[in-house]
Amino acid sequence: MLIQVRASSKGGEMMAILDSVKLRIGLTDTVQDELLSDLIDDATARVLTYINQDGIVNQTVPDSVAWVIKDIVVKMYNRIGDEGKQSGTEGNVSNTWESIDLSKYADALDVYRESSQSRRSGMRFV
Repeated sequence: MLIQVRASSKGGEMMAILDSVKLRIGLTDTVQDELLSDLIDDATARVLTYINQDGIVNQTVPDSVAWVIKDIVVKMYNRIGDEGKQSGTEGNVSNTWESIDLSKYADALDVYRESSQSRRSGMRFV
């Protein structure tokens, strides 16, 4: 099963990601659904760009890495209003935001990259 790139399709897998993200951030209504769908589109585009950087063009993200999309969307949502900040303090509460860097997910995503498919296991002498 694959995740469709277009959030506007509101397909089953897209709704599953949306529902999962809403659960993770504690939303129970539909007020933020359009924003979250847009964030899901952006996160999906980032993952596809990473996977496709070797020249192949996948239009879908494998469902086995849907957790990456969810993780990125939650981070993006939590940063709204604090874009560009690395940390902030209000009273006794201090927050630190990590950048959204896909290299953190490389182990999961590289499996779907063309260059990783052509690599041979073992030693190489150059």
